[in-house]
Amino acid sequence: MNITLSVIGVVGGILCAIADMLLDIKGKDNKKCGSKKILDSNWEKMPNWRFISSSIIVMLAVPMYSMGIISLGNQISIHNEILGYTLKLSIFIGAMGGFFIHTFICVIPIIYKEIMKSNNFELADRTISQAFNIVKIPFFVLYLILMLFPTSIVCYAIIMKLLNVPIWFILLNPVIFQIIGWILRAIKKEWFYEVPSICAASLGFAMFGIIGIVNLI
Repeated sequence: MNITLSVIGVVGGILCAIADMLLDIKGKDNKKCGSKKILDSNWEKMPNWRFISSSIIVMLAVPMYSMGIISLGNQISIHNEILGYTLKLSIFIGAMGGFFIHTFICVIPIIYKEIMKSNNFELADRTISQAFNIVKIPFFVLYLILMLFPTSIVCYAIIMKLLNVPIWFILLNPVIFQIIGWILRAIKKEWFYEVPSICAASLGFAMFGIIGIVNLI
């Protein structure tokens, strides 16, 4: 059962990366704009089907990559029941945040595009800024839970040899992958302007499934 959950976790992470690219590949000529620099100039060029498809894919992807983490929780529970249950609880809360955050970011560009049909940038900026103000606390709290709690627990389990995988597997997580994405963008922006940084974290979640598979075989 755990091997199946881990495989589903890998597929879920890859699907989430695809959803990220549908949402976030905007082109090198894109500019951040608005009073809070949270608007993207190229949203108007992007067809709505990309945002709709992204939200549908992530609806499937988040539960799927969560299964990979649940599998790890089951495997860790063999040696440390409390730690295993804590990992599963963290992804239960974090997955709710993952779907909420991604779907919210899919909706915002459509609102922007509809308002800009009236060529009213100030209204678009004000409306979207207020929307972010309303959700910013759950947005950032759930994001931190999703990124940090599973990563910390899995890294601890690897270091303490609760999982039979090489020690360098502590690098296979969404936090490290996201940092690598940012570094690549900073070093060679013209090459790595969007990919892999926009989908790095999702690929990191796929790695939890890989860890679970390697531990089982």
